[in-house]
Amino acid sequence: TPYAYAERMKNLYGSAIPTASDDHESIRIPLVGEDENEFSQVPRSMLVGIVRPRLEEIFELVCSKLNSAGFHKVTGRRVVLTGGASQLTGLTNLATTMLDKQVRVGRPINIEGLAESVNGPAFSVCAGLVQLTYNERSEAVFPMARRLEFSGNHFGRLGQWLRDNI
Repeated sequence: TPYAYAERMKNLYGSAIPTASDDHESIRIPLVGEDENEFSQVPRSMLVGIVRPRLEEIFELVCSKLNSAGFHKVTGRRVVLTGGASQLTGLTNLATTMLDKQVRVGRPINIEGLAESVNGPAFSVCAGLVQLTYNERSEAVFPMARRLEFSGNHFGRLGQWLRDNI
């Protein structure tokens, strides 16, 4: 299945939580190496069976990275999920269970003139970075961040960890 189509199927039909109806709902997928108009039908449960384990792996990696960096206690009790996959049905419940933290989905807020098509979780990080860049107070925020990143406190360690791992 082409990547773009797989991404679309994940966003339209993917879920972090299997349901009883998944076996009865079919999804059309293009056949690889065949005419682009040839499709096959697969149960939605097959897609959920692929997506959920990948989500679990991601959250296990996040926990592992936070633990190995010593941030599992420092990061607080809340997690904000962003990006298109954050909209998957049941993802916040799965994340809450696996991360043992309160979880919410981030959305752009208080941004004038933002088109409706980019006003959801899929664009929340981009919108936030643009907002920060053009925010009148951003000059006051960035120098503070520069001072913190070289200090020995938790914020400094977090900044260094982000630079090393992202």
